Amino acid sequence: MATTTRAPRQSPVEFSREAWQELRKVTWPSRETVLRLTLIVLVISALIAVYIFAFDNVFTAVITNGIVGSPTATPPPQ
Repeated sequence: MATTTRAPRQSPVEFSREAWQELRKVTWPSRETVLRLTLIVLVISALIAVYIFAFDNVFTAVITNGIVGSPTATPPPQ
């Protein structure tokens, strides 16, 4: 049976210190880049929402009127 050895546990303080050291190495985007990319995401999301809304309404109309038929207001004669 194979046994695995674990690395010794690291204290939360040491973990935090190392995490901050790594975060200092990150190249952060500029404010303008973040705003531009956020705007692009919002516009694309809105376009996709409109696309799904339009095709959902078309699909509903085709199913309701084309396949099922429009509902009648009066019951059929007996």
